[in-house]
Amino acid sequence: MRIRISAALAAVLTCAFLAGCAFQEDVAPVSYKAAGGAQIGNGATVAVTVEDARTEDRTRISNKVNGYGMEMAAIRADRPVPDIIKDAMEAELRARGFAVGQGGPATKLSVNRFYAGFKTGFFSGDAVGDVKLHVLVTTASGQTVYERQIDATGEVNKIMLANGSNATAALSDGMTKAFTMLFDDPAFVAALTKPAVTASNAPNS
Repeated sequence: MRIRISAALAAVLTCAFLAGCAFQEDVAPVSYKAAGGAQIGNGATVAVTVEDARTEDRTRISNKVNGYGMEMAAIRADRPVPDIIKDAMEAELRARGFAVGQGGPATKLSVNRFYAGFKTGFFSGDAVGDVKLHVLVTTASGQTVYERQIDATGEVNKIMLANGSNATAALSDGMTKAFTMLFDDPAFVAALTKPAVTASNAPNS
């Protein structure tokens, strides 16, 4: 009997912890700290633009859930998602020795997915951030030199509240993984650092 009562109590407490104020919306900042890496930019200038290509969840970045996994109140970012991605991308560029501005290659990021979900467990839960970006790099003359889809998943484990701070932490982790994946791609680095081949500098055939 004690075991049954303890298990039932644990389940009730888990529901209460995970739900929190499940009927009240959260508005939370999505913080980001650049991971950085080797100083490969050497002051080269890169332009950054970001567009919102999401077809779902454009007005929110997550939903609170109750202890049974049912979606409740919305969780929203405190500013537009494209601005969050743009600032993070520019921070990563600067951390690697690039300058941000016009005149060099242009990096366009399309946000296809930026949403955190919650998984409920017996004693705690997990927040999972889904970050999907389409990345396109063009030269100053408009030549496409790089294109890739980046899919990353961020996680925060053993949480007690399905709230805005845990949702944004998972999304921040997802962004870190997405940009690490991008800058670890030699083709992307080459697109930013190697001069474009034009009629004037192309090798003789």
